[in-house]
Amino acid sequence: MRDAVGDAQLMRLTAEGDAAAFRQLVARHLPRAHAVAYRVLLNREDAEEAVQAAFTKVWTNAGRFEPERSAFSTWLYTIVTRACLDRARRFKPKTQPIEDWAEALSDGDPDAEAHLLQQQNARLVRDAVAQLPTHQRMAVAMCYFEGFSNAEAAQSLNISVKALESVLVRARRQLKTVLGVKDD
Repeated sequence: MRDAVGDAQLMRLTAEGDAAAFRQLVARHLPRAHAVAYRVLLNREDAEEAVQAAFTKVWTNAGRFEPERSAFSTWLYTIVTRACLDRARRFKPKTQPIEDWAEALSDGDPDAEAHLLQQQNARLVRDAVAQLPTHQRMAVAMCYFEGFSNAEAAQSLNISVKALESVLVRARRQLKTVLGVKDD
């Protein structure tokens, strides 16, 4: 019954060439890894490429994982982070196209306007986050969107918790400026 098997055991099996163990790790961690990559790279194709590269490294370097040094998830997100940063350096992130408001409003849904306003606000935040430097986008994605603790995110980003907190402060400051939010 592999569902009860922990990540460290699955990595040991993966290092021995057990493809089924690797598939279980991928199934367990793919959704969150993709969500982080998407929030950083702002494009599904780029996120898929980065996550595929990360899991390829997990497969090829499974024997290098040291469960006594860190949790598998921390090790994985260190690899995902590097894959995103590599991809962001090579390719300028692309944003998704904006939907046509007139078409959406013409469908007759009484909540269409409220839904479109909510989408517009989400788009404004997404576009503001897109203007952040890649390392700040990664920290924001991990801590604010994907629920990583500061310690988990810092370890995955290979920085101290204090450095992560500084990155987040700078990111929040820049987001406030871009979004025109005033301090009270």
